[in-house]
Amino acid sequence: MKAVEVEWLVDQLPNRSGRALAQQITTLIHSGVLPVGVRLPAIRDIAFVLGVSPATVSIVWSELRRRGMITGRGRRGTYVSSAAIAPRPIRRAENVKLGGIPLDLSGYTPDPALLPPLQSAFLHVQETPHLNIYADEPIEASLEQVCRADWPYEAEALMATNGAYGGLFEAMQALIPPGSVVLVEDPVPMRLLDIIDYLKASAVAVPGDAHGPIPARLRAALTRQPVAFFLQPNLNAITGRVLSAERMKELADVLNAAPPVWIFEDDAMAYFTRAKPKSLGVWCSAQVIHVRSLSKALGPDLRLGILSASDKIIREIQAYRSFGSGWTSRIMQAATARLLAAPETTTHLERARRTYLERRQKLTDNLAEYGFSYATGEGFSFWLPVEDEEGALASLNAQGIRVTAGRQCSLMPQPHIRFSISHLKDRYEWVSEHLAQAGLSKAIC
Repeated sequence: MKAVEVEWLVDQLPNRSGRALAQQITTLIHSGVLPVGVRLPAIRDIAFVLGVSPATVSIVWSELRRRGMITGRGRRGTYVSSAAIAPRPIRRAENVKLGGIPLDLSGYTPDPALLPPLQSAFLHVQETPHLNIYADEPIEASLEQVCRADWPYEAEALMATNGAYGGLFEAMQALIPPGSVVLVEDPVPMRLLDIIDYLKASAVAVPGDAHGPIPARLRAALTRQPVAFFLQPNLNAITGRVLSAERMKELADVLNAAPPVWIFEDDAMAYFTRAKPKSLGVWCSAQVIHVRSLSKALGPDLRLGILSASDKIIREIQAYRSFGSGWTSRIMQAATARLLAAPETTTHLERARRTYLERRQKLTDNLAEYGFSYATGEGFSFWLPVEDEEGALASLNAQGIRVTAGRQCSLMPQPHIRFSISHLKDRYEWVSEHLAQAGLSKAIC
């Protein structure tokens, strides 16, 4: 990797203030003067030649790293990683940038063959009230009615969003100021970590066990004076474990004994477990922003999520949305309402849940043949401990199997890999063999 000489770099930086340094280096990267892949000098060397404190350069580096323009590689130093002009989700971009892998298990999308048919849902959408008018109502009435039938708490207000992550992004932008601390159930969806980075906030891990986030660890993390806590309140989309009702009550007790924080609940896999839907909104509804994804159950191209919160928070989010779309397509909302209300959809969803569970069971049974005993879990995703993360990725990649690095979804030091079985319909023994050879750990995951 080519390295930049510190004297040359300093000559390109006539203005030595912190803000100017960040802008000048950004310009050098965007113009290609500092190309992607080039190694940058050490912070202390730049600071010495510039005649500024290492802290000043460190702040500049942190900002460039947050924007995804530079990346640290430990002892290998810091290098230019992107010349993109607009901010982008770094973890997600890294996860989707590679192609040409014969067996890609890094996609967490549903099997199209298991999605319910959409044709009948769109037959009568022309009858939708207020169609094609500029009215930014939070949610179409028929969709609100069908969602409230099984919502996990008595929410004051519901809102349709342009996808679940679209709703989370809008809510977090409205409620989390720059510089804030956000507690996250670990492991955490990589897109959530990208959002926290984009908001210039800091994520603090709350580790979990087989029952969910550990109450004592949440209590300790709350001393960091966070503004928010992120939780997967039902089926964890990464580990496949279900948060128990008893653990949910324990978490509520911890939160109610502390200064109020916003509670963001991401129920991404609501339709893939028989566990009853849960929410901390039962105990602290004024603080809860609960988001349910419909994409994995009904189809990603519906682009719909449902968000619940207090009336006040819904109004705040709605006001923020006025900068952009303003409202979610009433055509899509009406079609989704019909789809959710149809008895045949319930049949399709149950079939999908059983099929994914069968695929999970086949994989865990085959792993057990190699001496690895893991809980089967539910949903798409497996979260398995490994002895060495980079070694496991390289070993699997050499066999034509792509998985996700655990560091993309966790702030904790223990190495893991994550992968999906949503499109794995056969070859369980072959996959298990190569997982075992990649250095799986027998630690409890």
